[in-house]
Amino acid sequence: MSMNKELLSIKKIVEKRCPISWAFPVLLCIAIGLSFITGTGCRRNTAVDVKVKKIVVILSGSTDDMSWNKANVEGIEACNREKNVKIEYLENVKEKDYERIFVEYAAKGYDLIIGAGSQFNDSIEAVAPRYKKTFFCVINGSIFDMENVLSLQINEKEAAYIASVIAGRETDTGVFAVIGGYPNHSMKNMLDVYEKNAVKIAKERGFSEARSLRAYTNSWDNVSLGKKISEQMLEEDADILFVYANKVCLGALEAIRDKKARMIGFVTDQNELNRDKVIASVVFDFQKLYAWILKEYAKTSREKRRMYRIGMNQDLFYVTKTDRISYDTNLDLKRVLEDLKQGKIQLDEE
Repeated sequence: MSMNKELLSIKKIVEKRCPISWAFPVLLCIAIGLSFITGTGCRRNTAVDVKVKKIVVILSGSTDDMSWNKANVEGIEACNREKNVKIEYLENVKEKDYERIFVEYAAKGYDLIIGAGSQFNDSIEAVAPRYKKTFFCVINGSIFDMENVLSLQINEKEAAYIASVIAGRETDTGVFAVIGGYPNHSMKNMLDVYEKNAVKIAKERGFSEARSLRAYTNSWDNVSLGKKISEQMLEEDADILFVYANKVCLGALEAIRDKKARMIGFVTDQNELNRDKVIASVVFDFQKLYAWILKEYAKTSREKRRMYRIGMNQDLFYVTKTDRISYDTNLDLKRVLEDLKQGKIQLDEE
């Protein structure tokens, strides 16, 4: 039934039951109400339709990094399919070009520009005030006081904690090899969580001298250095490797090819690189991350808080396993994943 016919029917009821002096105000109120119900009225709170918006993600690397950028691109493409949207992405943007690229896309009228990594924080902070009509998001950023900027922190400590359970349960020597990319604050904190819990579990299993060896490559793609560092750690009896340095993991894999040592994949599913050596991977589900960003962007009334942390509260991490991890490790993983999701494990306090 059309809205005009509905109003006509209501008008007859009102004329029969209401004094003439009341009829117009009553009909006016009913008409306003119907306009919102039927969608014909002014909708100030209507959510943004992301399907018609111009959206781009800026990446500092490419999909061949085996880690961060690969996970982002796979997540973007999966989100495009799942949500029927068109998120574009630009790979291999160099540091000297960060600000210029953000300006170019903002000037072209892009509605949402996302910087995939904390390295874009300063550039977005510089550009955003000049383009108020563009909404910016920085993943792992720290901007919290700009109306058109959203900072999204991935709780990587949770992912590291999950990996540490596998390491602590599966080690045969109680010695862990850890390789990070750059020794920034978040990297150090994340690796601290991994080492602390892996060593703790190993000691509970009887390895009284359990310890962790750590090194940084100051590179995301120095494969030969990754191999060299791994070989040095293997000489000190390390048997579980954990590498968060993108392509550097390929060097670590080369180092353990003919050894008893094994590796835990991180960010992407690295099991397929060598299923005999990569016994499990803690995977970041970037499809969910980008879906979350779109959902937040689509809100017309955003909270004053512009910084969010997501992790297992959004089921952001999952584990891909091989048959080379034990039944007990599987049980522990199931428990830990559930505890993290329910907030029973608070790593920020550690």
